[in-house]
Amino acid sequence: MKIITDENKIEEILSRGTEDIIDRDSLKKKLMSGERLNIKFGIDPTGPKIHLGRATILMKLRDFQDLGHKITLIIGDFTALIGDASDKDSIRKPLTEKEIKENLKDYLAQIGTILDLKKVEVRHNKEWFGKMKAEELIKLSMNFTAQQMIQRRNFKERWDAEKPIGVHELTYPILQGYDSVVIKSDLELGGFDQLFNLKAGRELQKIFNQKPQDVMTLRMIYGLDGRKMSTSWGNVINILDEPKEMFGKLMSLQDELIPGYFESCTRIPMTQVNQFRQNLLEKAVNPKDVKKILAKEIIAFFYNHKKAEEAENEFEKVFENKELPSEIVEIIVDEGKVDTQDLLVKIDLAKSKSEAKRLIEQGGARIVFGNATDEIKLGTMEIKKGMVIQAGKRHFRKIV
Repeated sequence: MKIITDENKIEEILSRGTEDIIDRDSLKKKLMSGERLNIKFGIDPTGPKIHLGRATILMKLRDFQDLGHKITLIIGDFTALIGDASDKDSIRKPLTEKEIKENLKDYLAQIGTILDLKKVEVRHNKEWFGKMKAEELIKLSMNFTAQQMIQRRNFKERWDAEKPIGVHELTYPILQGYDSVVIKSDLELGGFDQLFNLKAGRELQKIFNQKPQDVMTLRMIYGLDGRKMSTSWGNVINILDEPKEMFGKLMSLQDELIPGYFESCTRIPMTQVNQFRQNLLEKAVNPKDVKKILAKEIIAFFYNHKKAEEAENEFEKVFENKELPSEIVEIIVDEGKVDTQDLLVKIDLAKSKSEAKRLIEQGGARIVFGNATDEIKLGTMEIKKGMVIQAGKRHFRKIV
């Protein structure tokens, strides 16, 4: 495949949604040379679904793929046993091999919605770490100091707060770095919180007499609670979310996050992104209208334009016109009196009675029956067939 060296396209790839590049001049020179680069991205199957935060990196990989470069995807079926501590303020719960295998079931299918998998080399790092002897791992570790590891931001914060740091966590950057040695990576992509790990790859490549990879980190995509989007925190928009659910989640975004989502999660022209940014800053547009455009762009990317339009229509019907959704999950519940907390748990609108209690006390649960709408109170209520129970803004159940 011919390598595309269009300078405008290369400049956009180097600037759009990026946080840092080491070494930018070196990378641009390679991209302009027509050399086919081996571009690495490692992903640990810490959950069964891929969210937008990870998808932004896959979209950047697709940009490189469209220029003709080789993508090597490292599935961290070994490193997931340890878990990357880059964004963690405490020791994460380790995954079992069974959990990792379960999470991997649909991973490539999800990745295939963004990358052309026929042109991707997929490697599993258990392939080499599963055979590595203790002696080899110790020799690798000798290239780094405990001080280097502890000085990384989140470890330092945990150290200062006297929170435990697992010895196994200190090995993760070394393992990720060694992945780059194995595949002879020219460029590695990651989130900006992974910069320490990516630099470890550069150092190990020098030790193994390889040219150090260039590094590109991307800007953080914040989740629904304002923190980094993370499977562990459950604040995610997954690329497999149903279009209507995805639309609703995106409409709940804080207004200041809109331009960043346009830049990193869509491929509309940057001139248009910058115009949206300026209009929002000057309060020349209603943020809700811009979020609708954003939601449709993202849904169209992962599904199609028809699904995006349907999701918008459903959102307007339910949230703006206060009508019931077109499709509601039906639940069989016997008629008669029932405790309201027990009911919300039984019909899967709350995970526990305490969560149900909070929801009710905050006025977040209601009954829709015929033309009447009533707020659910703590205590008991009479169940009748045909009732619709709503929790929050987006969750409904119909009693049948």
